[in-house]
Amino acid sequence: MLTSELMENHFVLTDVIPSMPQLLDNAKPLQTRASEPVVPPPYPETAYQWLVETLDGLIDFGQRHGHYGVINLSDSEYEWLDDVLEKLIYSAGENQSHPLAPLMDFIIRIIANYEDKYVPKLTELYPELAEEAPIKTTNENSKPPPYASELSDSELAAHGFFSIGCLLWEGGQSEKALSAYDTAIQLKPDYAEVYNNRGNINSGLGSRDAALDDYDEAIRLNPNFVEVYSNRGAMKFRLGEHAAALTDLNEAIRLQPDFMNAYINRGIVKLDLNDTDEARLDIQTALELAEQHGDNNLKTFLKAELQQLNQEASNQDDKKPRRGGQWKGKVKIAEDFNELPESFGAVFRGENE
Repeated sequence: MLTSELMENHFVLTDVIPSMPQLLDNAKPLQTRASEPVVPPPYPETAYQWLVETLDGLIDFGQRHGHYGVINLSDSEYEWLDDVLEKLIYSAGENQSHPLAPLMDFIIRIIANYEDKYVPKLTELYPELAEEAPIKTTNENSKPPPYASELSDSELAAHGFFSIGCLLWEGGQSEKALSAYDTAIQLKPDYAEVYNNRGNINSGLGSRDAALDDYDEAIRLNPNFVEVYSNRGAMKFRLGEHAAALTDLNEAIRLQPDFMNAYINRGIVKLDLNDTDEARLDIQTALELAEQHGDNNLKTFLKAELQQLNQEASNQDDKKPRRGGQWKGKVKIAEDFNELPESFGAVFRGENE
């Protein structure tokens, strides 16, 4: 059976992936992923390096100006933001489900606010143009999306930093990801999704108390946050609080009965409690869900784990005493009943020795 240390390493923590339509509509299910992917990150190392530089630049930018709203940009700042936006448009395009979409929308907002206030329109420079057919004075790519009007500057900036943190954590840039999440929370203190993801980073870095605080705050902000219950359950197990861990994992499954990661985590907890039969049921359920989701990496892991559990159960069955086991070591079991010792037969005849 897995040792406690190995079981801890098999817990699945769940990150929330930033997507503007989902972040703005609480009724939509969140996109999620395993916090520690078993496949290489999808972007080259240079892309993460560029993202780190962008993060540092935006944090410095905000500290210089004190906010991310309508800012009187310098020429160099304007050119830098325009260059960042160009790369984001190339990466995300019009896909609002792309992880970089919130960052792109954030940059668009800064540029659009500045241009609306400080860049004169052609019709202002040349009034005669106003009498002619309307022309577009702003690049289509520099216009904020329709939903952006629903968000304050701070909220949109928070979504942008959330997207940076999510990708940097995926790329193995833990400290920089924390910096991005910290900034997002400063801008939007009630951002439950960021607390969840930051808790996963703290968990990965071994900061268990900090992780637990983040999970607690995420659940306080959103009592129906399924992923956090699963993550907090894993953390409580690591802290030796098995009953509390099961309570959280049961709640995650109650809220979302097809949440695969919660079944994996609950199975691990039950294994440590020597509740092998129930653990096997949870792993079997998780395997069926992994097959439905087409998650080949988890299928491989879960099949191997289930095979090990079934083998151990079979071994335990082999060790169980069989009928007549009370005579083991005292009499030799003969193939022919007539060859058995007289004392053995007396038991069945009701005779006293």
